Amino acid sequence: MKTKWRNGFLFFISLVVMSVVVACGDDATTDGEENDMAEEDSNGDEMTSEEQGEVVLRVVTTMAGTDPAGEVFEELIDEFIEENDHVIIINESQSADAGTIRTKINTDFSSNNEPDIMFYFNTVDAEGIIDSGLVIDLEEEEEGINLDGYNEMLEQQRHENGHIYAAPQTGFYEALFVNTRLFEEYDVELPTTWELYEEAIEKFAATDIVPVAAPLEESYYLVEHYILAAGGMDHYRANLADQNEAWAEGLDMIAKHADMGAFPADAATIDLSMASHLFREEQAAMMFEGSWTWGGHPEEILEDLLVLPMPVYGEGGQTGDLVGGSSQGWFISTKAYEDDSVRPAVVDFFNFVTSEESILRLADATGQIPAKGQLTDLPEYIAAGHALVADASAVEMPINDRILPEAFTHIRTSVPQIVNGSKTGKEIIEEAASLEE
Repeated sequence: MKTKWRNGFLFFISLVVMSVVVACGDDATTDGEENDMAEEDSNGDEMTSEEQGEVVLRVVTTMAGTDPAGEVFEELIDEFIEENDHVIIINESQSADAGTIRTKINTDFSSNNEPDIMFYFNTVDAEGIIDSGLVIDLEEEEEGINLDGYNEMLEQQRHENGHIYAAPQTGFYEALFVNTRLFEEYDVELPTTWELYEEAIEKFAATDIVPVAAPLEESYYLVEHYILAAGGMDHYRANLADQNEAWAEGLDMIAKHADMGAFPADAATIDLSMASHLFREEQAAMMFEGSWTWGGHPEEILEDLLVLPMPVYGEGGQTGDLVGGSSQGWFISTKAYEDDSVRPAVVDFFNFVTSEESILRLADATGQIPAKGQLTDLPEYIAAGHALVADASAVEMPINDRILPEAFTHIRTSVPQIVNGSKTGKEIIEEAASLEE
């Protein structure tokens, strides 16, 4: 009896399962037919994206966090959606600080979940994406992509293989920002030479004002500028594999200045935002930062700020060399471009966000140099920064944009060890170079 009951029950279950499978198969066929019908109108012609319905675009940029362009970018997204109500934009932007954006992009592309369009570093960070064919050549794909109106920054984006995969938005510079009111109040000369820079460190260290607002572990700008100071542009442009002596000397100079009291007492534990806060609150006299920082300062201190090139002391170098360029651009993923239902929307958004009007609005928020058009009626402090670039004896991209990211991370996170004397600059450069082998 038990055997017969079990066999009958199993037979019943089999019938139920078969019924479900057949029903699902019918539903799938029906859905597929409905989808096919949705892609053609009554005349059998292919329908536009508007006629097909909503299109979802995933967008990733670095315009988030403390980046003053973030608010303007959100406004642009809203305006685009208002004019293109069939498009839904998912903004997954993240701050560029601490490399979180790099982790996200690498993870998304390696998991076949890449954004449709992104504003990302067109540097060594994008090499793998480009080499794998995961983003399109903007010059080759001519279906509606508009690259008109760009200045020389577009050419700076050209890859070593001769193609352009990213359209720039703004150019930037990194330099020494100083609070002139504090220099006047404490009777300190502006740091226009290396000798005056060290003198400023000594004098402010004897007060309650921090000479240089800088963290030691998140020492992106500190590393860049001390290496530049140690050897000038020729040495700064060296490859990591060269293990240039000026790079090691620059790192050791950070330790020397730390001993002089140049940096905050808690420099080993604070991050970039905390260091910037000291400068904004006028608790620090100097800070190494990029041109994007202008939008983050209170209006009441902007007129007291001045931007200067890093003084160079190394033989063969000259003060006036700058770290800068155009390291980011707008990419379109190959996956999105080859999808007929997505391509019209992604091209329209690309053309919208890279239009001269959009670029000027984004540049105005940050004080950076626009890749299209020219900002007018600039405040004196921002105009001075633009002039700094125009008058620069040389301009070169940041080191972290030119070497393996892991190698630069090792250099900057090892600065505390150099400062506490457990390692030398030479040892750190050797270790970093080995990561590129």
